[in-house]
Formats: sequence, structure tokens, C-alpha cells
Amino acid sequence: MVTIEYEQSLVETTVFLAVRNDDRLECELHQVVDHLYEIPDEEIRQREFVPVFREFFTKLGFDRLIAGLLAERPLVGELVDRCVVREAPRKKAQSAELLVQGNKGGEDRVGRTLVFQICPQSFLDTGRLIELMRRDLLHVTDMLDEQFGYVRETFSGDPSQQNLQRDRYRVLWDIHVEGRLKRERREINGKEERLRHALARVFQVDTENGISRFFQHVLDAKSLTHRQLMDWARGSLDVRFVA
Repeated sequence: MVTIEYEQSLVETTVFLAVRNDDRLECELHQVVDHLYEIPDEEIRQREFVPVFREFFTKLGFDRLIAGLLAERPLVGELVDRCVVREAPRKKAQSAELLVQGNKGGEDRVGRTLVFQICPQSFLDTGRLIELMRRDLLHVTDMLDEQFGYVRETFSGDPSQQNLQRDRYRVLWDIHVEGRLKRERREINGKEERLRHALARVFQVDTENGISRFFQHVLDAKSLTHRQLMDWARGSLDVRFVA
């Protein structure tokens, strides 16, 4: 399993938020850290904070969240070199993203870093956080899966056409992810219907008169490829699904 590296500021803020609603834990934390503020050298002081907050972070069980998600997708742990958990600037920026570094110095392999961006307060609402990260992590799994065949590509046409194709691809991929999570019994109530309406919008098809069969085909597919999603995104809705 890949080692998970947590940004220290994220760890500290998360711990402070968690203990403020528990008088016993808050008192325990302050008993340990208050005297550290008396250390005059800032560098030494910050270094002394690290193990204290890491211990509380672990005691509160927050370290198990990301580890548990990675355990669900063993391919990620096998093919990713580093996993970094950073503080997100805002809730809408929360994500799990794969960063790939090209070959350097004649090496034969690429370097892959999985970056989670999470707001400290989200650790206190683990159910919703797991739902979000679970989806992003399945996208990352697809990007690593040779059978899916993900490659970075540009979309054709003028800017408006490119945006439309990009939106179509995103919605189709999201539906494919949702279908697999549904079969794993990890879906979100109401998400399927929102995706159905999103598909109708990007393909400009009335929901009642044509989109349902196509939506169900993508949702039920056990495996799709990047190429299939790109072909659908670049073309029109396949007539066999709207007949």
C-alpha cells in the first residue's frame, strides 16, 4: 500500500475542529501543546507540534478514512507512487486527482502522485466526504486501468463545440462511475436522476422521448472505454438508443 502523506496544517486544523466539541479531548490536547508555545525558536516549535497533532489525528480515526478508500481500489495502491492529502481552499475544490510526471533522466517509468484536496471540516462529516472521494477515486482507477485506455486528448471544433464535447464526456464518465458504484451498493440517493437530466441537457434530447435507453445502457455497462466515451461525446446520440 502506498504511503499517505498529510499536510501538517490540515492535520492541525482538523484536530482543533474535532476536539472543540469534546471537553475531555480538548483539555487533553491543550495539556500537551500549550507548553510548546513557550519554545522561542519557531522552527523547533513547529517541529515539536508535528508528532503531537499526528497522534491526535490518528486517535480520532481520521487517518483511516483515506486508507479505507484506497483499500477499495487496490489498483491505485499498486500503480501510484505517492499519495498526498492537502487542505482544499474551499469545499467546491475538494477532489482526488492523479498527477503524472513524464520520464526523466532516461528512466523507463512515469511518476504518479495521487493528490487529495480536503477541507478540515469535511473530516467531521465523513459520510459525505467518503461519497465524494469514492467517485473521484473511481475516475482515477479508470485512468490507471489499461483496459479503459485513458489518454489526454483535445476536443475538436470551435470553443463552444469543445465545451459541449467536454461536458458530454464528463457526464458520460460520471454515469459509468455511478453505475458501478450502484452495483457495489455505494450510490447516492438522487444522483442517478440528476445524471439522467444532465445527459439529456448535454445531448439536447427530451428526457421522456429518447434519453432513457442511452442512459440505462451507460449506467448498466460493466466496462466501457475512454474511446467509446470520446466517440459518443464527439458525435450525436446513437439512433439505436432513441428509436
